[in-house]
Amino acid sequence: MSKNVTELPFENGVILKSYDTFVAVKRNDGNHEVTGKWHSKTTSRQINEFFGGKDKADKAKKISQSLLDAMGKFIEAHNNG
Repeated sequence: MSKNVTELPFENGVILKSYDTFVAVKRNDGNHEVTGKWHSKTTSRQINEFFGGKDKADKAKKISQSLLDAMGKFIEAHNNG
């Protein structure tokens, strides 16, 4: 995985953080999610790498950035607590 990328595991999967922004979730049940917000070419590449290719990333459900931020902050606090 690229630098400036963090994968935070949680009970049901892994959430991807690019720099300081949560951008994607891989769930154990296969119901993957990705931000609907465009960030940058680099972040898009990181998301594609996280999912194992652009075609797989494109199949992930697009969700709001605010929802990803809320999930990510909760997971980060839980992992650090």
